[in-house]
Amino acid sequence: MPERLAILVGGGPAPGINSVINAVTIEAINNGLEVIGIYDGFEHLMKGKTDKIRPLGIHDVSRIHIEGGSILRTSRANPTKEPEDMKRVINSLQELKINYLVTIGGDDTAFSASSLLKTSKKLRIAHVPKTIDNDLPLPSGMPTFGFETARHVGSELLYNLMQDARATNRWYFVVAMGR
Repeated sequence: MPERLAILVGGGPAPGINSVINAVTIEAINNGLEVIGIYDGFEHLMKGKTDKIRPLGIHDVSRIHIEGGSILRTSRANPTKEPEDMKRVINSLQELKINYLVTIGGDDTAFSASSLLKTSKKLRIAHVPKTIDNDLPLPSGMPTFGFETARHVGSELLYNLMQDARATNRWYFVVAMGR
């Protein structure tokens, strides 16, 4: 039986998630691993549910990188808030016979992955930073893929609004999320 790698997505949506799922799945399969996608981040694992998964093959992910969103969906469920939730996540991953876990997310998901690594003795974890807030402690000049897209799109929209304001002699107020 081949070793199993699971992928889950936490936090808010950001462009590029499906590209990561695509690349991780193909690379893992090419290295002889079985790949499992976990729906809705840690949400179901925290409840001890192991049925919200799907096997991922190359045919499942071969064109998803051109689509937005996440084929695995996402949630803001955080297993670090309650010790029992963390135990259920570990037990669920053991029940699923997961050897490797790839998490995609922002600061909460990164902290959850780090805590899971410290708590679990056998599980190997890699975290892919994804946040439009750019609030992860990464090396200087290393923004996350969600932030770069949000910055680019936001800059374009702001430029267009400025042109409209000049043309119509009006004011616009822009509210942007992020930290």
